[in-house]
Amino acid sequence: MKYWIKRILIGLVVLALVVVVGVAIFLLTFDPNAYKYKLEEMIQARYDRSLSIEGPIELSLFPRIGLSVQDVSLSEAGSTEQFASIESARVAVAVWPLLFNQLVVDHVTINGFKARVVRGKDGEFNFSNLVNRGDGALVLPERDAEPETPAPAAATDTSNLTPAQAAAGATALGAEAGAAAVNEVSQAIRRTEMQIDIAGLDLKEGDIQLQDAQSGMAVRIANLNVATGRVTFDQAFDVSLSARIEGGNPRVDAGLTAQGLLKLDPAAMKYGVQRLDMRMDGRLGDVTANALTARGNLAFDAGLSALDVSGLEVVFAGDMKPADKAAKPLTGVEATMTVPRLSAHPGRLHLQIEKLVTRATGRWGENPFEFAVDAPALNIQSTKASGQALTGRLRVDGEEAMNVGLGLTGLSGTAQALDIKEAKLDVNVKQGQRLIQGNVVSPLSLSLLQRMFALSALKGEVRITDPGLPNGALQIPVIGSLSADLSKDQARARLNAVLEGGKFDLSADVTRLADPLVKFGLAVDTLDLDKLAPARLPVKPQPATGGGDGSGTPPPAPAPAPQPKPVDFSVLNGVTADGSIKVGELVVRNLKASDFGAKIKIAQGKLDISEIAAQLYEGKLAGQLSADANGNQLGAKLSLSDIAIDPILTDVRGQSHLSGKGGLTLDLRASGVNSDEWRRTLGGTAQLRLRDGAIKGINIAALLREARAAASGSRDEGDISGPRQTDFSSLEADLALAKGIATVRRLEMAAPLLRVSQGKPAELNLVDSLVNLVLNVRVVNTSTGQDGKALAALRNVTIPLQIAGPMDKPVYSLQWRGAGSEALRRSLEDKLAEEIERHTSKLPVKPTEPQGTGEGGLVEQETVKSLGNALKGLLGR
Repeated sequence: MKYWIKRILIGLVVLALVVVVGVAIFLLTFDPNAYKYKLEEMIQARYDRSLSIEGPIELSLFPRIGLSVQDVSLSEAGSTEQFASIESARVAVAVWPLLFNQLVVDHVTINGFKARVVRGKDGEFNFSNLVNRGDGALVLPERDAEPETPAPAAATDTSNLTPAQAAAGATALGAEAGAAAVNEVSQAIRRTEMQIDIAGLDLKEGDIQLQDAQSGMAVRIANLNVATGRVTFDQAFDVSLSARIEGGNPRVDAGLTAQGLLKLDPAAMKYGVQRLDMRMDGRLGDVTANALTARGNLAFDAGLSALDVSGLEVVFAGDMKPADKAAKPLTGVEATMTVPRLSAHPGRLHLQIEKLVTRATGRWGENPFEFAVDAPALNIQSTKASGQALTGRLRVDGEEAMNVGLGLTGLSGTAQALDIKEAKLDVNVKQGQRLIQGNVVSPLSLSLLQRMFALSALKGEVRITDPGLPNGALQIPVIGSLSADLSKDQARARLNAVLEGGKFDLSADVTRLADPLVKFGLAVDTLDLDKLAPARLPVKPQPATGGGDGSGTPPPAPAPAPQPKPVDFSVLNGVTADGSIKVGELVVRNLKASDFGAKIKIAQGKLDISEIAAQLYEGKLAGQLSADANGNQLGAKLSLSDIAIDPILTDVRGQSHLSGKGGLTLDLRASGVNSDEWRRTLGGTAQLRLRDGAIKGINIAALLREARAAASGSRDEGDISGPRQTDFSSLEADLALAKGIATVRRLEMAAPLLRVSQGKPAELNLVDSLVNLVLNVRVVNTSTGQDGKALAALRNVTIPLQIAGPMDKPVYSLQWRGAGSEALRRSLEDKLAEEIERHTSKLPVKPTEPQGTGEGGLVEQETVKSLGNALKGLLGR
């Protein structure tokens, strides 16, 4: 017995020696680097990519089988540009488990992993040929068919991804590619009944770039570090990661850390994470997150597009500042969302929510706000639907307070046909002394399968309370319907209201909901926009108080004038609309019109209001208006014919300095973000043609009565203002506008007594509401008109009349320095002629005598004496 034991021991020793010698010979003779070129050729032939392994491939057998490589890179398809690279990688496999048909990867370490994921203009990603078959279909793991569940629609076309989905799309397809590769291995392992385990994975200093040529998105995931515990498929394992996310479009600069228990089953296309603890901080587009955390449990079934969530809590603290400067920012936001349970299975038409609670507080601009949503219980299945009331509210305090409430009650039906007994919306908005209250209620029907909803019987009321309204209030009953079919990408709205005793009918049809195309029609009997949206009067600065008590304290500076509210036309971008409007009686900024009609078109960020036609102020209006988001530009081409100018100016400006009937033609343009900038950039032309009217505030004929004093030299200049007027039979004016300054290029006014034309300067400053205008006044007919006979001495004399100062209170003054000398000269000539004629008429008539006789000398002496008497009479001596 001992003999056999001894022989067995000797055999085992010999066997061990043979194994050791064999392993030694294998290590000495096997060169893994010999396979580098074959591997590179295989990758080139199969994927049209260049694989480069610059460093050596090292193989070790004890204590574990290990493989390490360095400086590995993979190119883009059909290009030499780099797609991905690894500085170094090492894989170690335990030997002993192999004897039991188990593959235990002791550890995987990857250093310096880099990749560039790009979506081209054609919508294809640069890794498509790595995960696609030759026919373009993604190589995805197969799974057992489930007859009771309808198969979800495939979505392999990436060309329709939005910019916000580009990074998620790249990550998702990358995950699918990894899942496909892992599935190939797992299927082979299952065929050999081998179990696979990875004791741990370390990914250090990773760098992934995401680019989208369609949207211009460029995001980088830098300093990516991932560490895991033992990785076993279909079993949860520890994972932790950290990274820095950077980008210029959108602007991103945020840190990310996360840890939890990750569960992967690529063969079944199931992924989950338990005890998730994710934290982010930094800038995410328009959001600045001081802290963003998410905790809970999530499970996702990619085959069914099913999501299950439990114990989820999301907390956010930070600011949201839109790129649009006209939009108010959200600052100091503190928001939380808790979801004890959420289950969404679109394939099975199942949605379950329990105790979803959302709360948010902060400031909207300068005003504090509160936001809340509550969904206590919601259970929607293919056979039945039930749930408690869903409520939401938004409250904004401050000068422009707002309170909005939403409620959905009475849920019944099935997932294919949901019925909500009452959908209710309440809105209260306070603007100064004005309070706007609105409420609308309607039954709501939805079909999750067909993606349709309808509010079939809208009924509500809008009530406006304002001391400036007749009887202090205005009530507007509203009825209508609203529906949408998302599968057909269209929506429809019909609204009917009673506005000031007349109809208000609006119809709208919308297609291409992602990029809306709206066709609409509006018909209103009476529309007074001054009641519905009154102009806000500027707040007058309070007069300074204090400082008059002798204490020496200077009075406080007056409060600065409030800035005009900005108007941003960027809302026109992304909207395409075409419609018409008809209004029986229209009031806009106290301007009154009837039978108003226009065509409205919005396209490519531009609003065109064309074919404008209306009756107003005894005349007609025609023309077009435009607004362009590119540069916030405005344009107007309007023609008013046979209008009464006096009531128009009175209604628009509150006072009028001009009367008469005729036409006004405007071709104006401006740009800017508020009314002040529009005035400063106003340019174009204006033409005025009036007849049988008057210029109010000045009586030019009364001013010219000072001409007699000017002719005698007793006065040099006149300064008269008052409630007078100058009648005219015709008035024609042409103005050129640039940078808010109107220059009178041509002015011709005809009156029975006068003719008036423009002089220099001739400017109207619309920016500062100042006038600096010189009129050349000429007396043409002294037999008729105002004070005609008294102005005979000024006939055909041009006298400058200056109008200067504020437009609402201008100062009128006659400039006599140039005109007075001419008038005096003409007056002296006339008087001298009269005196000479009077005195010479008294001389005796003598017969003609020869020159040199006594009588002839006497006649000459009498003539000279008469001329001297005439000059004495003229000078009053």
